[in-house]
Amino acid sequence: MTSCTDEPRDQAVQALEQVVELLAECTEAGRLARAQKLATKVTCQVAEDELIIAAVAKYNVVVDVANRRIQHGCRDFQGQARKLCLCKHVAATLLAVEPHRALSIAQELANGARSGPGVVAAWRLEVITRFSPGG
Repeated sequence: MTSCTDEPRDQAVQALEQVVELLAECTEAGRLARAQKLATKVTCQVAEDELIIAAVAKYNVVVDVANRRIQHGCRDFQGQARKLCLCKHVAATLLAVEPHRALSIAQELANGARSGPGVVAAWRLEVITRFSPGG
């Protein structure tokens, strides 16, 4: 028998499982496996309904939900963005945020990917470079 307190947790687990399934449509299996390991190391600086800014390893990831834009700058993302696919840092960010929010975003990304292999058509993937203050 499931208690009332288990229900929200169970729903979150189910949502996270769905997020993983949807992200599999937007990136390769190896990248997704690495993202799942990396998700525990994601630090969200901003986690609002319309904007997520996270630190992942030595990179930043910006998920601008309102404008359907993902900004990131790792070398892998530079190549993946040309193919409209996700890198492990972006996938890890989505796995680290609240599961129902991540599910909503992953559904949109996967819907775009269904239009072609790995294509995240409804979202813009923008490569950003790191910069340091004063130079």
